[in-house]
Amino acid sequence: MKRSIHLMLLSISVILVLTLSSCNLPFKIVPNDITPTPAIPENRTPQPPSATPQAPTATLDQTPTPDNMTSLADLVPVTGSILKWIDLSDFVYVPAGEFLMGQDETTPSDHAPAHKVTLSGFWIQQAEVTNQQYAQCVADGKCSAPNQEPKTPYWYLDALKASDPVVGVTWFQAQEYCTYINSRLPTESEWELTARGFESKAYPWGTDQPDCSLLDFNNCLDPSEPEEVRSYNNGASDFEAMDMSGNVFEWTGDWYLDTYYETSPATNPTGPQEGTKKVYRGGGFNSPLEEVNPILRFAIEPEKHAANIGFRCVLLGDPTKSTTETVGQPCQVLGSNDELKTQPTFTPYPCEPASVLGYCELLGGKASYGVDIRQKGCMSNKLNSMTGNSQPLTCSVHQLANGGNQFLCTFPGMAQGISVDVRYCHPFFAQPFVIECPSGYKLNQTSKVCELEYTKLPSPPCPNGYLDVPPNGCMPLNDPNKGGCPVGYYSIVSPLTSVCMPINSCLLSNAPASCINPTCGAGEFFDTAKGCCASPDTPKKFCPANLLYNADQNACIGSDMYPHECPVEKVKIPYCPTLTPTPSPTPVPKQNCYCDPKIVAFCSMICD
Repeated sequence: MKRSIHLMLLSISVILVLTLSSCNLPFKIVPNDITPTPAIPENRTPQPPSATPQAPTATLDQTPTPDNMTSLADLVPVTGSILKWIDLSDFVYVPAGEFLMGQDETTPSDHAPAHKVTLSGFWIQQAEVTNQQYAQCVADGKCSAPNQEPKTPYWYLDALKASDPVVGVTWFQAQEYCTYINSRLPTESEWELTARGFESKAYPWGTDQPDCSLLDFNNCLDPSEPEEVRSYNNGASDFEAMDMSGNVFEWTGDWYLDTYYETSPATNPTGPQEGTKKVYRGGGFNSPLEEVNPILRFAIEPEKHAANIGFRCVLLGDPTKSTTETVGQPCQVLGSNDELKTQPTFTPYPCEPASVLGYCELLGGKASYGVDIRQKGCMSNKLNSMTGNSQPLTCSVHQLANGGNQFLCTFPGMAQGISVDVRYCHPFFAQPFVIECPSGYKLNQTSKVCELEYTKLPSPPCPNGYLDVPPNGCMPLNDPNKGGCPVGYYSIVSPLTSVCMPINSCLLSNAPASCINPTCGAGEFFDTAKGCCASPDTPKKFCPANLLYNADQNACIGSDMYPHECPVEKVKIPYCPTLTPTPSPTPVPKQNCYCDPKIVAFCSMICD
């Protein structure tokens, strides 16, 4: 009897999930040198659009009932759906429809006239690509490292900036990363629709004037720099895309033409066929108020880069509707724990500052110089993330007699007499914690990695964490505490619950045996024996954007579990002693003389 009641309640839940999803309910998810600021005409004041197109409503083909449940193939993603992709980033869905692009102006402008544009539905990354995500592409040999910008810290190598947007990338580097994850850069029209919505809002969040609670701009932070992605929930667009204004500018795929809006196609415009500059949009952390309006267009040569330009990607086509391209799940993924919000306590912590001195000495007649860093009485006396003038230090480590460690360090450009800003961090050893695996994975207690539990989704009765969705079988529940949906799944949302739907229909328990092998990420291959994507580097040591990899526990943990302050000390490299020979003493000739016997000892020194 209890089981019957339970099954009936589950059926009701499923009906509500699918029915409410069909209503499209909103769902909040709680240049070689730095580019000069483009001149913004004074008349670029946002004006309300002359027309306000309405967003199309995404619906199910039929209303599900207990006797005639909608099949997976009939379900469509709606606004609020989130797709977990192969780089562990989240993509949000922007449904097809018409909107008013640009803005009418009384004087000539490159964002006028306002014109209607119709776009097909597309998936765009919810947040800008992070340092951590980009680093995996570099590690796989598919991307080149970001460029170091003058007078700017190299945030890319800072472990505490792993969840910040990657900057210093050219248009070509941005496109390399998008290709790496089977995607592309967004068109201008796709970018603007994502930012302004079908109502063509003045800003992603609406009409309120920008302030530091909505976006990172106008040097809100001290020091002025990019902020961790998805830090401004109140500034999200209608499609839950974050940081569409502020934080960093973003490359688009389009060539720039100042008069393009006068002749732009009305359907899926992709920009001019050729040009000399590429468009970037959105404003950055150091942009004034006048630059963060999402209608504004900026452009530079595609080979240039800046400390305030990053990017996000758009998937090729709609994988939820593709019948030929499917995405496989990783055989192994890292577990995570971001629930421990307090710093673990142990002795000694925090560490005392290290001794940092410049040195220069002669070894075998040759000058040897660099930075001498010494640490004792602090955990293992090891340091990490050491930089000099924002460049990585190359160090040799020597044990000291008192039990500490000595680091003798240099970096390219090291010279006698220069001043060096030395930055170093103390290692952090978190206390053991419970490692959580995402839906569909089970922790291997020996290797401490999460392994795929089911090559196909289970059949009813469903295990814990799954919901029976007839006739498709058991679907994973979307659990935000476990990283949301697994890779290759998108969420169907409602106020009551959220179910994860696989892109790959071969994962269904009732899938035919003739299913094709799915596509895997770069550097991976589909393991037919295991039914998942594997690679020599399994699992890859990267984490969701809000977590950092911890090597000691082989898991992703919250960034607030790391110490956030790393000491910085200014030292000067001294000059080595001058290599000059020491002169031999001039001999004093002795003389013949009479010596008083009382001073015979003295006489023997000066007389024959």
